[in-house]
Formats: sequence, structure tokens, C-alpha cells
Amino acid sequence: MNQLALFPQSATLAIPDVIRKALSDGATLAISISGGKDSHALLIELSRWFRQQHFNGQLFAIHADLGRAEWPQTPDFVKRICEENDVPLIVVQRAKGDLVARLEERLEATSGTGKPFWPDAQNRYCTSHNKSGPIDIELRKPFWPSAANRYCTSDSKRGPIDTALRAENPVIISAEGVRGDESSARAKKAVVEVRTGITASSTDPIRNLSAMTPAQSLFCQQKGQRVAFNWRPLLYWNEEMIWDSIGTSLAELRERQAMYKAGLYDPALRGWLAHPAYVFGNTRLSCALCVLGSKSDLTNGANHNPDLYRHYLELERAGNSTFKNGWSLSELPVTGRAKELRDEYLSGR
Repeated sequence: MNQLALFPQSATLAIPDVIRKALSDGATLAISISGGKDSHALLIELSRWFRQQHFNGQLFAIHADLGRAEWPQTPDFVKRICEENDVPLIVVQRAKGDLVARLEERLEATSGTGKPFWPDAQNRYCTSHNKSGPIDIELRKPFWPSAANRYCTSDSKRGPIDTALRAENPVIISAEGVRGDESSARAKKAVVEVRTGITASSTDPIRNLSAMTPAQSLFCQQKGQRVAFNWRPLLYWNEEMIWDSIGTSLAELRERQAMYKAGLYDPALRGWLAHPAYVFGNTRLSCALCVLGSKSDLTNGANHNPDLYRHYLELERAGNSTFKNGWSLSELPVTGRAKELRDEYLSGR
């Protein structure tokens, strides 16, 4: 059975009843945007649908600025698409510095422990809240982010976003451009879930909203309590639907990528509606050099951001830990200025 059929639909958005009820009652809708194609399509589709429904709650977009780790085009691009869709934009940043500063902090904290410091898929301290814990707990974390340790997301994205959302309506919906066909892990995610980090919790089961289902938490909410949801309206969309929503296609992207690769930079980018990194050759948009990125995307990011690439090479050496488990950024087949800086680094200059 197509799970999408379980939800009332508008322009193929997955809209559970609990979301519709919350918005009908005046809940705040915050659209989380990164500049990538999925959140771009989400902004277009959700802002249109929200206005068609004549909800009276607040609507805005929210972007976590990662500073030097971002593609340099991202801040202006995010601002532009919000203006085009007439959606107010809130930009949040980690109070103690950008993501590169966070990596440097992790390097210092793990120095001499033998622990890696990059985040990974299982340890994404790049996305967690900033927490002050015992030093031994801190030192158990690797230096570089990874799939298991994505502190780059938690500290620099989710934490600042949660801080901003706490100041809003007692019922807050954070919409995310997550699609199930991107990975098996994302395919298992729910269309809507309680955002436990900023939803009221209590030792009293009747008041412990963070432990309830979305519908239960909304029903049991009492005065002074906050309820927040993560909502994934595009969970069942495919990539072609995303590009179509933005006003382009995968075929057009391929044509523009070919032009760019051939050195026709201006024609390749002229009139392109999505983030320019896709024309540069990226398959996904996140940090310029993301621990979860493919080698192709990392090579592309390094070639277009050579100074950041050189700095990460220096962090690898200082932390005695490769960017990804088993291989170093120095192994990327970079060209141009990135290759010059890499060769200087390897020769000790």
C-alpha cells in the first residue's frame, strides 16, 4: 500500500490530521531551509499551501548558518528564495562560533586521547544541542563528525534552531525537507513526530507531552506547556518531483553541468533556479565539505573552496585523524588551486 494514501493530500504533500488541526488552531509553522533542493521545494510548496488554507498562525523560514563551512553562495541564495516566496527568514548561528570553530574545539578537547574528532553518521555532534557535560563524556566523542557522531548538525544546526523555536507559539511545527528515497534510514522516518527537545516533559505521565504521540500531546497540552512537531511533508517525493516543483528538471541540470564542466560557466549558471553547487556538479547540498558527502561531492567542494580544504587538511594532521574513516582528504583527486594547496601541504610548505 502506498503510505502517501494514508494522509489527506494537497499537491502531494503528506498532511496528517494532527498537523492540519494544529495549524487550524493557530500553530506556528517554521520551514527549515538549508539551500538544498529538497528544502527549496518544501519552501515553495508549503508556503503556497499554507496561504491557500488561510491559517492565522505565523509562517517563517529558518536557516542555520554554518559560517565558513557553508558554500559561500548559500546565505544569499537562502535569502533570495525566501524573498521570492514572500516568507520571512530567521537566520540562527551557534553562539560560540561557526562549525569550523566547533571542529577546532573538538580537536583541542580530544588532543592526546587517541580519539578521532570528526563527526560521522552515527555520532553527529555537528547537529546536536550544545551541552556542557563531564570532560570524560566529552572525550569519548570522536573529533571529526561522522554518520554516528554528527555534532556538526546537533551543535550548529538543531541546537540554535531549537533556541529560536522556543520563543515562538506554544504549538510549533518544524517542517523539514526529508525524503525517504534518499536513504533507508530516512525511509523509516515518520511523517510527523514530537520534537522532544523542546516539547514539555514531566515526571507526571499526564503532563509528559514529550513521551506521547503527536495527537496525544496536542490533546493533553495544558496552559504553559509547549508542543513541537517535526513534520516531513515531502517524505514520499522523488527527485524529479523536487526539480519540477522548483521549476526545472533533472535533464536541464545535466545539460547545465555539462556546460559548466566544459568551461562555459556563465551560460551554465544563467537563469538556473536552484543552488549553484548543483551546476558545479554536486548531488546534494550541505556543507562545502561534508563528512557524509560522496567522494565526488567532496572533490567538487574542495575544488570550489580550496582555502577551507587546506584548513581541513591541517586539522587532519593536528588531530591525527582522517576526515573519513580509512581515508584522508588529501587523497581526493582535486585540481587547480585546491591541488596546489594540497601539494604544498603534503610537501610541508
